[in-house]
Amino acid sequence: MSDKMINLKLFPALLFTPGNQPERFAKASEVGANGIIVDLEDSVPVEDKGRARDIAIDFYSRPSSNGVISAIRINSLSTINGIKDLAEIIDKKPLIDVVLYPKTESQHDINLISELLSEAYKDISIIALIETAQGTSNLYDIVNCSSEKLQGLMFGAADYAADLNCECTPQALIWARMKMVEAAALKQIACYDSPYFDFKDESGLVNELNEVRSLGFSGKAAIHPKQIKTIKISFRPTLDQYKEAKEIVRIYNESSGKACQYEGRMIDIPIYSKAQQIISNFNNLS
Repeated sequence: MSDKMINLKLFPALLFTPGNQPERFAKASEVGANGIIVDLEDSVPVEDKGRARDIAIDFYSRPSSNGVISAIRINSLSTINGIKDLAEIIDKKPLIDVVLYPKTESQHDINLISELLSEAYKDISIIALIETAQGTSNLYDIVNCSSEKLQGLMFGAADYAADLNCECTPQALIWARMKMVEAAALKQIACYDSPYFDFKDESGLVNELNEVRSLGFSGKAAIHPKQIKTIKISFRPTLDQYKEAKEIVRIYNESSGKACQYEGRMIDIPIYSKAQQIISNFNNLS
C-alpha cells in the first residue's frame, strides 16, 4: 500500500479479477498489469460474496513490493453486501491503494465513502465507476465532491448501455465517453475506459483503444491477462512521438518567446504543453 496519494494517471492498465478465485490474483503482476482490482461485485455470485470478501482482505493483509496498485471493487452501499464490504475494510485495514465504487450516481456517494474510509486510511484513493444515466447526468457534481480521495473515474459500458437500452458500440457510447473525459479533466484525475469484453478479439481491442485514447482517456481496465500488454503499449507514446516532442520542446525553449515552427507547423503554447505531456508519459508509463 502506498504511503501517499498515488497518481493514477501513471497506471493505465488495471486487471479485474473475481474475488472468489484467488488462484488468479498473482497473474496480474506476472503479466505486468499496473494494478489488480479484486472484484467483490458483478463477477461474484451472491452466495459467494462473503467468502470473496474474506479472501480479498486476507490477500491484501500482507505488504507487496511489486509496484502494482492494490484495489478492491466493493458492492454498492445500497446493498447489505456493500455495507459489509466497507465495514470489513475499515475494521481489518487491508493494505490497499484504491476502492472502486460501482454505479456512482452523486457526490454524496463519494463523500460518504471517503468519510468512512478516513477512519482507517489517510491516503487511500477512490475511483468512481460511472455506469448509469443518473451517473453521467451528475458527472460534474460528482467530480466537484468535497473529497480529495476521488482520484479517478471509470466508465462501465455494458451497464450503461443496458440502462439506456442502446447498443454497446463506440458510436452509441461516444457522448458518454466524451463527458467522462471532460469531467475528469475538470479535476485533473485519471479516467479509465470500460473493459473490452471479447478477450479473443485482439483487433477489436486495438480499435477501441485507439478510439478512447484519442478522446483523452488515461487508461483502460481489462478482464483478461492477455489484454494487459496491448493496453500498456497503446497508452505509452512511441519512440518517434517522444523524439518529436523533445525536438518541439527544444525549439520552443530556444526561441525566447519568438514565433517558431517545427516542420512547417507553428509551435504555440498548447503544442508545447502537449509535447511536454508526451515526454512525461513516455518517461513515466511502464
